[in-house]
Amino acid sequence: MQKKISKYIILLVCNLGVICPMNAQSESGNSKPVEVEEISTANNPVEKKQSFIRGVSVSTDLFGIIGKVFGNDYQSYEVSAELNLKNRFFPVVEVGYGSTDTTDDDKDIHYKVAAPYFRIGMNYNFFYKKDTPNYIFGGIRCGFSTFSYDISAPDLVDPIWGGKVPFNYDGVKSNATWAEIVVGLRTQIVKNFHMGWSLRYKRKLSVKENPNSDAWYIPGFGINDSALFGATYNLIYYLPW
Repeated sequence: MQKKISKYIILLVCNLGVICPMNAQSESGNSKPVEVEEISTANNPVEKKQSFIRGVSVSTDLFGIIGKVFGNDYQSYEVSAELNLKNRFFPVVEVGYGSTDTTDDDKDIHYKVAAPYFRIGMNYNFFYKKDTPNYIFGGIRCGFSTFSYDISAPDLVDPIWGGKVPFNYDGVKSNATWAEIVVGLRTQIVKNFHMGWSLRYKRKLSVKENPNSDAWYIPGFGINDSALFGATYNLIYYLPW
């Protein structure tokens, strides 16, 4: 009887010795892939795919509004809309309203005009590889304006016959096109609000001439000259896509 009990005890111990290591191996086998998977996931995070359109911004130019403070005889009100494509290309549309009502003190010539103008173009972000809202950009613009102006001056005296010819023309119709090269920078103030400035080289392409007078000021371009420089100072609201 004791021999049988001893055999049963020996068999039970042997069975436990075999089963326990198998269970331990099974448990360790189940946990090992989980650890590998977690490590693999931690070391290789899933990258977020960037969209083609990153955002849109709306801005207004303050320099044109307060231009008379800096000695200009004209002023403008301008807003623009800009699309962010891959943080690299920025198609932009600028719409404004330029006006002047001034008199030349030396020649006593009065000139008055008020009309809208339009520009369309593209900016290029030189810091497009950096994930930052602050960057330096360059761009081009094509501008256009159709306007009517009033111009008057003292009567012209005929040097031969001595008569006087009045110089007073109202509603003279004209139009102009020009190109601009733009450089500037943009920086974030707080959250979605940004500020920026730009310097612009403007080159006149065409202007409608009139037999009796020329336009002195072209809305959106400035003083009627072949080329000139301009500047803008913008407050910008940027909305990420």
